[in-house]
Amino acid sequence: NIICSIVFGKRFPYQDPEFLELLRLISESFRETGTTWAQVYDTAEPLLRFLLGILGFIARRVRDSARSLEPDSPRHFIDAFLIQMDKEKDDPKSEFTLENLELTTLNLFFAGTETVSSTLRFGFLFLMRHPHVQGETSDPNRDPRPK
Repeated sequence: NIICSIVFGKRFPYQDPEFLELLRLISESFRETGTTWAQVYDTAEPLLRFLLGILGFIARRVRDSARSLEPDSPRHFIDAFLIQMDKEKDDPKSEFTLENLELTTLNLFFAGTETVSSTLRFGFLFLMRHPHVQGETSDPNRDPRPK
């Protein structure tokens, strides 16, 4: 949801069906590419299905942002990108294209969403495996400064 607030300028309710579908697609795409099977077998088709679903979500948000865009008051990443796209619309070599906007947004989701959840998952599993560390981290008398 943090990535959503940066990219789209809003957080989604955690029970929002469209947001839950986005999270499912991101999670499934990582699960699909992270298996040994994916390294041996061509998984392009299932992965493409997940990516197209995510890109569809992003494309809808880009269209919504473009309709309500105020060039003097960008609200989020997509607005800033769209404004720059407009400034460079006559430059055939410009990298500010609709396709790049959608793919850059996709990259932000992959870079942020899975990284954060993987780090948290590792931390929780580590604490479960080493319960003595939990006591050390929550001790109110503990000096918060590293030694």
